[in-house]
Amino acid sequence: MIARRFQEMRLWVCAVAFALLPSGCERSGEVLVEAQNVRPSTIEDTTDFSGQNAYLHCAAICDMGPRPTGSPAYARQLDYLERHLRAAGWRVQRDVFSPHAGRTMVNLRAEFGAEEGGRPLLVSCHIDTKGQGDESILGADDGASGAAVLLELARVLGRDFQTARQVELIFFDGEESLGERITEEDGLYGSRYDVNRRGKGAMPDGVVNLDMVGGAGKIIAVPIMDTVPAMCDIYMEAVQELGFSKDRWTYHLGSYWDDHRPYMEAGTPTLNIIASFMGSNWWHNQRDNMQRISAASLDESGRLALKVISLWLEKRTRAKGPCAQPGGARESNQSS
Repeated sequence: MIARRFQEMRLWVCAVAFALLPSGCERSGEVLVEAQNVRPSTIEDTTDFSGQNAYLHCAAICDMGPRPTGSPAYARQLDYLERHLRAAGWRVQRDVFSPHAGRTMVNLRAEFGAEEGGRPLLVSCHIDTKGQGDESILGADDGASGAAVLLELARVLGRDFQTARQVELIFFDGEESLGERITEEDGLYGSRYDVNRRGKGAMPDGVVNLDMVGGAGKIIAVPIMDTVPAMCDIYMEAVQELGFSKDRWTYHLGSYWDDHRPYMEAGTPTLNIIASFMGSNWWHNQRDNMQRISAASLDESGRLALKVISLWLEKRTRAKGPCAQPGGARESNQSS
């Protein structure tokens, strides 16, 4: 009872602190709802994260069509991701597993010369789309946007060996459930597999998961019940330093079934960067297409992820050890 009360008080303090932050001011041209996209023809070798590059990746992935687990389009997507990761200097590996008889799934992992004896910060997304056959969904936001941001992160991080070697990227298969919603038994197959593959002694230092991060006018709502104080602090600091609007970068006062969760339940600090989606008119249907994707929105998400990575690694170096572990009550579960 005491531990539960402490957890509730911690979450309340974290939420109030975020609410008291001064409102951010977005950069000129980043009025996300009104963003006008022109698909670039090539990836630009910029120093900073490029939302245009991410948009090109997102469009290229969606050109393959819906990408449900085990489909030819999913296989083509893996080839595309591997090609661009290798071009940015990352070593890639496919993890093949079978959570159900007759159903094979494939995660894709990337490292940049892992730090000897260190535990990486894991940056993740899922790349499978909902549905099968004629009911398949394109998944421009719920699937392709996270992969697009991770590919552009890989290019930018690859310019800094000392940072990149402390990060591992992973693209999950099987996030989507076979049934209607994710449950204890259905969905999150790739992340559950990876947690079991690593074992207790080889878990990452932390996890930053990106899901549905490219929609025009999105509102990012980090699930506060899944987020330890160390990650809350870093998220709030990143939003404030970047001058982002706290109305668009906020919290969900509950918990989500998403790919961060198996790591959280194994005791790893997690940050789930996810757009508010419940009750929307586009989630898990044909409206989740490239018309809702914004290069400016992808740019914001990528810059936020880079800032979180930088702050986490900086604080870890200063502390010379991992941050506090999660615990306490978790309620109000929703699946993504």
